[in-house]
Amino acid sequence: MRATDKQIQEWKIKHGGVYMIPVDDKVIYLREPNITDWKRGFTAMQKNGEIGFTEEMVGALWLDGDAEVKTDDRYFVPLVKEMPTFFNYDDAIVTKEGTNYVITIGEASCKIRIITRDDLKIAERKNPSGKPFVTQENLFDMVVIEKDEAFADRNNAEIRFPLYKAIEDLQKQKIASIKKL
Repeated sequence: MRATDKQIQEWKIKHGGVYMIPVDDKVIYLREPNITDWKRGFTAMQKNGEIGFTEEMVGALWLDGDAEVKTDDRYFVPLVKEMPTFFNYDDAIVTKEGTNYVITIGEASCKIRIITRDDLKIAERKNPSGKPFVTQENLFDMVVIEKDEAFADRNNAEIRFPLYKAIEDLQKQKIASIKKL
């Protein structure tokens, strides 16, 4: 089942990015995921691994295609290995500005202060069930000093994924390792 160019353009207008995933002689079309979709996918992964992640993401993002990709293991299993790799986002650029950091993603940027252990404790307490990305959202809200409008959209995966990775990388600037003596 191949979508027409007209259909693909209509999907792009409605959903933003559209992905076509061929699996042998079958094909599926998925819309671009937002952070809510990623949260659902990673929650499913925590419970049911890569298969749960793929089932959740395909179900949430499905636009059209050959249903056998969802139902026939000969098509679904190859999709499981491909699914996590094809949603790629630009990396954030982090620069130090005095005691603060500027995080730039594409044309958008924000400034954050240094992350403290108290910030981490508070952010983790605000996420008692350990839901994916909630701690990072809370942490960002606590340390942000100024931000472009693009950072206000909590559901924009193109901004939020690189932002959360940059924040995690900033927490790991110094390296500690335990050595048994």
